[in-house]
Amino acid sequence: MIKRNLEYHIRKYAPEYPIIAIVGPRQSGKTTIARHIFHDYNYVSMENLDNRHMVENDPRGFLED
Repeated sequence: MIKRNLEYHIRKYAPEYPIIAIVGPRQSGKTTIARHIFHDYNYVSMENLDNRHMVENDPRGFLED
């Protein structure tokens, strides 16, 4: 993985804020860096239609899973 200067800032602010937004153009490594830094977290892609439908139809059930 390419070392990103952004990693320092994400690690610095993540304990202080409940949400961190990583924005940028497609295929620029946003998901890769997020999964690298937060490797203990579950990853759910909203591109998967089943996941998207679950969020839309039963958001509480989605969060409980």
